[in-house]
Amino acid sequence: MISDRSKFIYEFGPFRLDVKEHRLVREGRPIPLTGKAFDTLRVLLERHGSLVSKRDLMNAVWPETVVEENNLDRSISAVRKALGEKATEHHYIETVPRVGYRFVARLSTPAEDVPISVLPRHDISAIAVLPFADMSPERDQDYLCEGLAEELINALTYVDGLRVAARTASFQFRAVGADVRAIGEQLGVGTLLEGSVRKAGDQLRVTVQLIEVATGFHRWSRRFDRSLNDVFAIQDEIAESVAASLRGNDLSRHEKQALLRPHTGAEAYEYYLRGRQHLPRMTQPDLQKSGEMFELAIELDANYGPAFAGLAAVHATLYEWFGAKEDDLVHADYASQKALQLAPGLADAHVARGFTLSLYQRYDEAAREFEQAIGMNPHFFDAYYYFARSRFASGDIARSAELFDMAAKTRHEDFQSSMLLSQSLRMLGRTEESIESGKEGIRRAENALVLNPRDGRALSLGSGALFHDGQRTRAMEWSRRSLELYPEDMSALVNAACLRAKCGLKEEALELLERVFARGWGKRDWVEHDPDYDILRDDPRFKKLLAKLK
Repeated sequence: MISDRSKFIYEFGPFRLDVKEHRLVREGRPIPLTGKAFDTLRVLLERHGSLVSKRDLMNAVWPETVVEENNLDRSISAVRKALGEKATEHHYIETVPRVGYRFVARLSTPAEDVPISVLPRHDISAIAVLPFADMSPERDQDYLCEGLAEELINALTYVDGLRVAARTASFQFRAVGADVRAIGEQLGVGTLLEGSVRKAGDQLRVTVQLIEVATGFHRWSRRFDRSLNDVFAIQDEIAESVAASLRGNDLSRHEKQALLRPHTGAEAYEYYLRGRQHLPRMTQPDLQKSGEMFELAIELDANYGPAFAGLAAVHATLYEWFGAKEDDLVHADYASQKALQLAPGLADAHVARGFTLSLYQRYDEAAREFEQAIGMNPHFFDAYYYFARSRFASGDIARSAELFDMAAKTRHEDFQSSMLLSQSLRMLGRTEESIESGKEGIRRAENALVLNPRDGRALSLGSGALFHDGQRTRAMEWSRRSLELYPEDMSALVNAACLRAKCGLKEEALELLERVFARGWGKRDWVEHDPDYDILRDDPRFKKLLAKLK
């Protein structure tokens, strides 16, 4: 079994850093470090081998504080001095100019403990929340089982030092009694949160367990017998207990506050959760159903900010992917403004507003909203991902690369951010980095397809990554599979067209684009900057199709 103490100890070369004791020693001799320099080294060690951007490092070391970059420079200098490393050396810390830092020294195993950071799949601070099992008499509480799990996922992302698997990955595992080790290894996490829900009338029983993957040991378990109106108190207690178990009882005031989700009445919350259940499916009927559920929640509680944020996301997505109807944009605009008015401290509200402003091509205003969301939650994937898409659409390819990189590091299983990062890097002439990111995106897509062989987005977007990796036959195979599964899906059609354009099959590409662009589906600003369309730009048919886009 992995001890609690081991997760706070890192050894490298002659050094030993003990996080709990706040002490750095060299061969038994203490090395003095100021508080911020110590925290800087701790963060780099926690993410050893990974590039940590300056922005991310500053957010982690100076939470809730705006500081100048020279503060970070001084901390890095102090750490180098303590380790006996010159600025031109990189035995321990590698500098990536203008981007960030990476801890490159090999970590060794403490004599009495095995540090959890050695093998990521055994890292107990990496957690997956599984959809709760429905134990209700009618087995009709899927929305509540998924909703409770998703709300816990969202809350736990606010806790610094935890890495939370996305719902798209963890929700693939629904079988009661499934092999804990197999799930943990597949998801690359060291702990699982699983539970069950039984709802009868207005009475609710929630049973939950936090399990170590490596040992099967229950770190924490609890049963709640409450009324349905107490569901928020249950969620809050679960989230704080899990965070304390994995990170220790040193949660900051900001983290404790962030774990508390906005409350509403039981019936309004039911509709809200039903809306959340349909939203990630990303089909037009599911998005419309999601919007209906959010509107019913709002009818019952016109002051519930999360429902307005969800409604804004629905209409913004419908506008971007399904017809660019002005009515959807107007609805997204109203709902996102209302969400901010009601819940200004909710990161989701700022992302919804940033997404909507991007659709208006008000990119600078959108950037401010995304930056606020990231300031509230530096681990919020959606903030980085939609911000990156916004910067790409505006033509700021360099910034899009930075943000796609942060998105990929925030959600280790997401293939989209790695593949889109590869495209941005390729456009910037950073060929080797682009190839590496593309390969990582393919690996992630392959993992996603193991969990769900019908993942159309993995197949369609992955086909482009395979093309640039030199796997053209396999690229075409993935593209054909995506079209067979989802013949009217915009993502499948557009990515299939891009692949055929890159293969020189202009006629096939234009025929596919006519099925979407001719209906006004697609983002003109994105298409104008996407090099996949370059071979088509001088074609009169393409120009005519492009003119139909907003």
